[in-house]
Amino acid sequence: MAAAHRWRVKLIAWLTPPLPDLTIVGAGIDIGRDLTAASRWHIERADKVLFLVGDAVAARSVVELNANSESLSELYDVAKPRIDTYEEMVAHILTYVHSGAKVCVVAYGHPGIFAYPMHKALDRARAEGYTAALLPAVSSIDCLLADLNVDPAGDGLQIFDASDLLLNDRAFSVTAPLVLLQVAVTGDSSFRLECSREGVARLAKHLSARYGAGHGAIVYEAAQYSGFAPNVEHTTLSALEEADITIGSTLFVPPKREPAVGEEAL
Repeated sequence: MAAAHRWRVKLIAWLTPPLPDLTIVGAGIDIGRDLTAASRWHIERADKVLFLVGDAVAARSVVELNANSESLSELYDVAKPRIDTYEEMVAHILTYVHSGAKVCVVAYGHPGIFAYPMHKALDRARAEGYTAALLPAVSSIDCLLADLNVDPAGDGLQIFDASDLLLNDRAFSVTAPLVLLQVAVTGDSSFRLECSREGVARLAKHLSARYGAGHGAIVYEAAQYSGFAPNVEHTTLSALEEADITIGSTLFVPPKREPAVGEEAL
């Protein structure tokens, strides 16, 4: 019996892949519903867990999976630009990687979407010769597609950061659905938790020039907990500045018209 047990332990060890030096996983929007088995496995087995999640329930869930967990949100400060905070997060993550610990970072939503420090930490770790992996998860975009019944296979899908679209004058088509992220902080590089109405007004003016001021739009925010409904507010571009926009809001702009058929290609 003892010999059989030893062989079983060896078999499990052989079948279990080694932990990367750095693993970045996503908590999803509702951690109770969205956390994958693979992400849970990495959290439980890591020497050190760092997390940046959206609510106290998610934070507690991470700590329950691994007591050696620490929040990265403590690095935020209203007196600092967000980019400075992100760089501090990267440095903090790499400090534990350099110590020889197997590190797991848990990020809100999908860890690769609107996750500058996650991508930077991944790139730097790999550049320094460490093994690193990023696992997929449910994002607010996935929730939007489900809640608003949008299929990118029908009309396509355009996704931009609201500030990037406005400040860099990104080209976009009025014949395909447009999704704009981080609407509340349009044009604002600081860290604050309230909506920048001036930035939203500028964004609305920019979009109105292409779609028309009366064109419809939806201010959307995914539900953080199962059983609750998402926040879905139908408005127009002209009324966007007065809409109930929070730090978690996403703007969905439906197409203005059907695309012209490419006769030559057809």
